[in-house]
Amino acid sequence: MQTTIQASATDADARDIAKARRLAAQLKTMTPDGLGYRNTVRRYEQVVARLGYDPIS
Repeated sequence: MQTTIQASATDADARDIAKARRLAAQLKTMTPDGLGYRNTVRRYEQVVARLGYDPIS
């Protein structure tokens, strides 16, 4: 007998992944000295913490 393990993402996970992608795209266009950079990094880190992994890397 063979067992298949399927990973399923909840709606919340899907929203978090989409948010992480948006924030990563924003960070690519920002400079580290720029206005709002630290805030965007903090929001990205919160999403990664909720997911338990970094969906971008």
